[in-house]
Formats: sequence, structure tokens, C-alpha cells
Amino acid sequence: MQRQISVFADWNAVTELLAFSDTLEADWQLPHDYVYLLRLVIEEVATNIVKYGYDEQNRDQIQLLCQYEQGVLTIIIRDRGYPFDPHDAPPPDLGREVEQRTIGGLGLFFVREYADTLQYRHDPASGWNELIVTKTMTMLDRLRSLPLFQVVPEAILAELAPRLAECRLAAGEILFHQGDPGNECFVILSGAVEVITFVNGTELRLEVFHAGQIIGEMSLIDQSPRSATVRAIEPSRLVALNEAVFATLIGSSPALAMTMLRSIVSRVRNTNQRMIHDLERKNAELLAAYQQLQAAQAELIRLNRLEEELDVARRIQQSFLPRVLPQPAGWRIAGFSRGAQAVGGDFFDTITLPDGRVGLVVADACGKGVTAALFVALSRSLLRAASQAVGMSQSPGSINTSILLHAVSLTNDYICREHGDANMFITLFYGLLDPLSGTITYINAGHNPPLRIARNGDVAEELHEGSLPIGIVSGQTYEVYELQIQPGEKLVAFSDGITEAMNPAGELFGDARLQACLQTLCHHPAPDLVAAVVAAVDTFAAGAPQADDITLLIVERLSDSQL
Repeated sequence: MQRQISVFADWNAVTELLAFSDTLEADWQLPHDYVYLLRLVIEEVATNIVKYGYDEQNRDQIQLLCQYEQGVLTIIIRDRGYPFDPHDAPPPDLGREVEQRTIGGLGLFFVREYADTLQYRHDPASGWNELIVTKTMTMLDRLRSLPLFQVVPEAILAELAPRLAECRLAAGEILFHQGDPGNECFVILSGAVEVITFVNGTELRLEVFHAGQIIGEMSLIDQSPRSATVRAIEPSRLVALNEAVFATLIGSSPALAMTMLRSIVSRVRNTNQRMIHDLERKNAELLAAYQQLQAAQAELIRLNRLEEELDVARRIQQSFLPRVLPQPAGWRIAGFSRGAQAVGGDFFDTITLPDGRVGLVVADACGKGVTAALFVALSRSLLRAASQAVGMSQSPGSINTSILLHAVSLTNDYICREHGDANMFITLFYGLLDPLSGTITYINAGHNPPLRIARNGDVAEELHEGSLPIGIVSGQTYEVYELQIQPGEKLVAFSDGITEAMNPAGELFGDARLQACLQTLCHHPAPDLVAAVVAAVDTFAAGAPQADDITLLIVERLSDSQL
């Protein structure tokens, strides 16, 4: 370690140099003997330089360099004043009475006596004077400077000091490892070390020891392996005490034994408190983990029950779809429905009436999940019951209108009246097919307009969008429309889950792709066409999650060549 300072050689120089020495004392943790010598050099030599080395007109700098390595303090003080070798100063006459002595020279005498070496040189070319003072602390001096050994008799320290060797550690260097034999303990002369252990591979710092403290004595006392690893935090110097030296120190000073006993008891108590704290913390963590596990198990049970309920709802909803579709002579009817969630809000249905007419239903409840499925089930049941409650004695045209208006109005008014606060509505296409004439009479309550596809695959007609969905306005008036399906033509009814299917890039399948698909595949019979359209939508979606259900119903009138 080395530091230096340069000050102007006036009367403020001594104050600045003493402040510099105070900093070194704190930063380097200098022993008291070294501090005394450093301050003595500053107060005596620097004062003489200021007072006698310069005239008032030619003052220059005073340089002070201090180096502290391996227990040796080197002090170098330089100036460009008048040359003066301290060795040339006559020694004070200590035999005379104080009143009879010559004034001066006593400070330099103390410097010469207290330092181990004192060298002076003058460079005529540059004019620099250099005084080099060194002080080497013996092992006895080092031990004596530590509070731990100040209670040990001087004779014991003097006897043991030559038998002790210094151990030096660089920052990060290991003094001993956990599990090593404990044949000696160590006194820290300077620096600092940390006690560490490893828990499940993670390093844990237990304690930090500084200069003047003893470490490793517990293993030496009970002859057990080291319970932890000790590593230097900064450059450190230590002295090792084997069992014989340790026993001599303890036996020579009951005060030292008591001090060490207090230190051991304090560390054991701290360790116990730390263990208790760790146990309390781990118990709290275990309790929190147990509570989280209980909550997770409860949530898992809840989710399992919900999944079971959804599975039941899914099976119930699937049971609402017609298992076997009617196939009137000269016609093919095919359908498909798949929910975006476990339980969807789309459905299709076919209602066979006594006189051979077939009701065709495609609907989409707003929202998804269980609530939408309940409204699907309610709407399907109302439509079926109302459709079959109308008498069949009227003419074909009027009976179709009566069935449609009665079924749709009853369903709409019931939902508005009984479930209006649920803010649910359902788009609905409901058509009545007369297989003999090829006529379809229908009401469209806000649903995607179905398409009439010609024999060549072109869109021959887009049906009317009609009025508001059911469940919005009680007493809603519905328009009844009629279209004719020619041989070879198809009616394609679908939900918006077809046209609004989205691919990973965020693009929609759209009406244009649906119509192009229908044109390309127009030669397919209705069941194959349903499967092909669904496959085309899935290919376009490319696995992207979908927000809406998919429902498709195709009614095909066979041409004469297909009969």
C-alpha cells in the first residue's frame, strides 16, 4: 500500500500533513507505534523544513510518501530547501538539567531512536533533499498492539512471538475449507475474512471477522473438522496458533480465556438465533406453500367439476343437433356445427312436419359458453314446440307463413319477457321446405343471409337479411319470404364463424373465399361439400385460435340426372 501528498512549505503544511496521516491510520489500520512514528516525523522534520529549510522568498514544496507492506512502514519526506543531514545534528545532553540544556535537537533524536533505519541523501543537480525513515514491527509488537493480547503477560508474549509465523491472504483466497482438520486457530492482524457455507449449492455468508479477532478456535478446542469455509474479503494478514501456543495463552491469562469464552458463547447464541430465525422463515414458507397447495387443489377440484359440467353441457348440446337428417325424395341435406369453446352458441336443426315439409334452422346466440348454450336449448325447444302446434288444415302457402310467424314470434316474445334482463339475443334463419314443389318459405331474423347456389357454382341469389334478431324487441314484426330451389341447385346457410374465421396473420376467411370455395366444389354432393368447406376453413385458419363457432347447413335439390 502506498500514498503520497505534496504541500506548500508554509506554516499550513504541518496541519495538512497531519490530516494526511490521520487518513492513513484509518484506511491502513496502522498500529499505534507506526502512527506515533509517522506523526513524529511530520511534526519534527516537516516543521524544521518549514522553519529552517526555506527563506521567505524561495519556498517550494514538501513531498511526503508513505508505504506499508508486510509489516514495514516506510516514510519518505522530500524538499528543496537547504541541505541538512539529521545524522549531523548533535545528540542532546540528556545528563544535564533541563534548564541547562541547549534548546532544540530533541525531536530529531526521538526520530532516530524510534525508527529502525534513517537515511538521508541530497541531489546537488536537482536540489532535492530526501529523508527515508523505516519502522518494522516485530511479531511481539503486532501481538501487543491487539486488544485481545493486552491482558496476556509480557513475558508470555515475548516467549511465544518468535514461534509464530505470519500468514498472508489475497482478496478471495481461502484460509481453510469446510471439513478440513482443525489443528490451529488464527488471529487476524489486518484485513477482514468472511465465514461461508453452502446450502443446496448456494453460498451463504455466516459472519465477518476483522483485525484483532480470533477465528477457528472451536475446531481446535473440540478437535472436530472445520464447520465452515473462511475466505479473505480483502488483503489480510493472520498469525496461526497451534494447540500448544493456544493452551499457553489461555493458561497464562484467565481474562483472555474469559474473553474468548464470551466470544464463543456469543457466536453460538447468534448461530442459534439465526437457525431459529431460519426455521421460522422456512416454517412460514412451508405454511404459505401448503396454503397455496390447498388453494391450488381446491381450484383444481373446481376446474375439474367445471370441466365435468362443461362436458355434460357439451354432450347435451350435441344431443340437440339432429343425429339423422331427413332426406326427402329428390333432396340431400347435410349439416355441421362446432363450438369455438367447450360449449358453443351456434346450432342447426331440422324439424319434420306431419305433411312431409321440413323446417330448416340455423341460429347463432350472442356470446359463447354455457349461457349461450342455455339460450340455444331454449330457442330450439320453443321453435320445435311452436312449429308443431299449428294446425295443418290451411293452404300450403298460408300454413307455411302461419308456422313461421307463430314459431318465431312466440320464441322472440318469450325470451324478451322472461329473459330480457340477460341482454341475450339470437340471430335466426328459419325456412320451411316443401320437397314436392322445391319452395322454401323463410324468415331471417338478423342472420347471415344464406346463398342459393346455381348448378354451375355461381351465387344465384343472396337471401334477405330480414329483421332484428329475436330477443331484442317484444312484438317484433317479421317479414316472410319465399324462394324456389331448382333441380341441381343448393341452399347454403352458415354462421359468421365461417366467414370470420381468422388465420395467424389476422386475415378473415371472408365471403369471397366462401363463394369461391362453393363454386370450385359445386359438383360435390351436399355431405361432401360440407366437409370440404369446413376443411378449407381449417386449412386457412392454420391452427390459429378462433373466437366464434362454425355452423353450416346445405340443402341440395337433385337434378334429373341424379335421380
